Amino acid sequence: MPARLYYGITNVTSSASPPYGGTAIGLAREIIFYPGTKTDLATAEEWGGVVTKAYYAGEKPYLAAVLREFDADALNAIFPNTTAGAVSQDRFIRFTPGTSGQNRPGYDLTGKVVKLLAAPISQNHHLGVLIWYAIPAMSETMQLRLSLSEEIGLGVVWYAGLNSGNQCYMIAPLPDMQSLL
Repeated sequence: MPARLYYGITNVTSSASPPYGGTAIGLAREIIFYPGTKTDLATAEEWGGVVTKAYYAGEKPYLAAVLREFDADALNAIFPNTTAGAVSQDRFIRFTPGTSGQNRPGYDLTGKVVKLLAAPISQNHHLGVLIWYAIPAMSETMQLRLSLSEEIGLGVVWYAGLNSGNQCYMIAPLPDMQSLL
């Protein structure tokens, strides 16, 4: 689903326009939502191990996306270590774990939690995805393709946790999300 990503949104009514009271992260060329549903099965050994019951055992949901832009807000929201350029003032990625002010391995990423919205480009034909407590992470298989022949493609992941109201995620038309923000 081609979509744009936003965080900190406050208004998704039909009259609202992007960034919906929040901050734009950028255009994504690919977004995939994984509910991560777990099912436990009960089997009957006397019948050759056939399944007799299935139990819903929770979820470990997350949203994965490939961002098309090297956006300063996206970098700051996703990467554990960024720095503002001395000349350009643009954000860039900087990993120097022995340097003061850098987040070292073991840094708790919940310090970067946001309310995340994946808003489809075609809102009449696609549903949006809202994660109330989105924990950002870089895709562990991400590669930054620094090439003239293709887009950079930032592979990112947001894990869906529970906010203080026990809300996790919602997949719905954007106007239907407003009453539940």
